Amino acid sequence: MSETERNFFATYEDFEAHLLKLGLFHMDLAHSRIDAVLEEAELKRPDYPAVQVVGTNGKGSTSSFLSAFGQATGLTVGLYTSPHFVTPRERILINGEMLDEEEWCDVANDVMECGGKELTYFELLTVMAVFMFSDYEVDLAIFEAGLGGTHDATSAIERDLVVYTPIGLDHVDVLGASIEEIARDKAGAMRKDMPAVTHMQTKDVMAVLKDEAQKVGANFLTAEGTVTLPETGRFGLVGAHQKDNALLALAAFSKLVGIYGWTPADIMDWDDVKELGVADAWIAGRFQHILATDTLPEMYLDGAHNEPAFDVLTAALQDTGVKPAVVIFGCMENKDIQTLVPKVQALTANTILLPQFTDMQRAEPAARLATHFDERAVVCDSLQDALTRSKEIAGDKPVLLCGSLYLLAEFFALHPELLQR
Repeated sequence: MSETERNFFATYEDFEAHLLKLGLFHMDLAHSRIDAVLEEAELKRPDYPAVQVVGTNGKGSTSSFLSAFGQATGLTVGLYTSPHFVTPRERILINGEMLDEEEWCDVANDVMECGGKELTYFELLTVMAVFMFSDYEVDLAIFEAGLGGTHDATSAIERDLVVYTPIGLDHVDVLGASIEEIARDKAGAMRKDMPAVTHMQTKDVMAVLKDEAQKVGANFLTAEGTVTLPETGRFGLVGAHQKDNALLALAAFSKLVGIYGWTPADIMDWDDVKELGVADAWIAGRFQHILATDTLPEMYLDGAHNEPAFDVLTAALQDTGVKPAVVIFGCMENKDIQTLVPKVQALTANTILLPQFTDMQRAEPAARLATHFDERAVVCDSLQDALTRSKEIAGDKPVLLCGSLYLLAEFFALHPELLQR
């Protein structure tokens, strides 16, 4: 193999150009390509414990709690999540830290050498996470599923445990039109003798998960009654729903502790681990509070983008007593707009700003979105326009930015310093 072939990507910019060419939303639901690359690299069964987090809502938060519990124990933890806001490097973290561009370029070339040229966007990043976690000799790796469970790229990895966050209606064009169909697809991530842990599910979803677990011979567990959270007000992620996510993550982590016999660092005990874990977990865009600046109003950012997520967001606003003076909202064109609009309108008694996305063809055009709202809705030329108007309208009262994670991505592109805690 020539040096040119080995260095498929000479720079990180070359790698990003390749990702762009692959297309963020291109899907090809099969495991054959990712299987071939992982087998060539002898990483089909990773050389570290691997956990997969599957569901509709709460995947990112639950993954963050899992990572925090592991780090509090003294483990080196790899975390793979999606989507990213500003750079793909946000998706693969070691103990909460991004890796540098040179490392990304090196690993991307390693993947290409193992036959990665045919991988889709999400498959390539998933395989790169598997490689990076092996290079860093992590003690625990957490893989957040992208879409569904049966065909998701993360399901191609031989895992030690699968975690199920709340499952609701989402991606109905791909996963199925009913909650039962969606739950059955996500249940397809289960494997014989592999533990599957869940917590808050509707009766119909729980029935599907239990049925599929019995069919494949998975060890199905529920979090409630198996572990308890510490009595502390120090939660890194805000909202009553985050306690459910933390409980689920703790149940999953406790199961792994039982399998691998991990013990806390010498100066710690398990109570300390629990307290540090719930306090240190954090993820951008999950009811994230931002203080007012010269250019921004006081803000709350939340990536609620489907009906269950808006119900959770509404409850979080009520629990915290936050009353937005302005709501900034945007969504993708495949969303159930008729269902979402009343929920968005209920978040404020005042102005709703609808910014036009800058560079997202799949976004619902702001002008068309406005036809579904009442007279409080105002179309804005851009997110920057909406932010400027919101500061003028809200004064010293808070502004809520919610909807698509891609709207949040536009916000963080304007203010990348707020991606960190």
